[in-house]
Amino acid sequence: MGARLRSFFDKLGTVGVAVGMLLVGGLVWWNVCGQGPYQDSCHYSLGCKSFYCLHHDLKGSAQVDADGYCTKSCDTDGDCGSGYRCVTLSDDSRSDLPPFGKPDQACMRVIR
Repeated sequence: MGARLRSFFDKLGTVGVAVGMLLVGGLVWWNVCGQGPYQDSCHYSLGCKSFYCLHHDLKGSAQVDADGYCTKSCDTDGDCGSGYRCVTLSDDSRSDLPPFGKPDQACMRVIR
């Protein structure tokens, strides 16, 4: 009876280690491949490497609703690249971002 119980726990331990390895591998894959880079489309902040998914564009000086895209914090327009500007976020734009660690300024897509 003791040998059977030991065999059962040996198999259970092997399964536990295998499941743990799969979970860690899945987290690494998600972190490397599952999150979008800057300017990629997104629905939620978890989908971006920066953890900032913005649902507003800049039209003139107004921040208007738009499809989500990954953004990043910035200090100048030069940080953002072509077609984007560094702007101080409005309250509505800031509400797109996670509750903690929100930047005051972020790169926002410019539309005409």
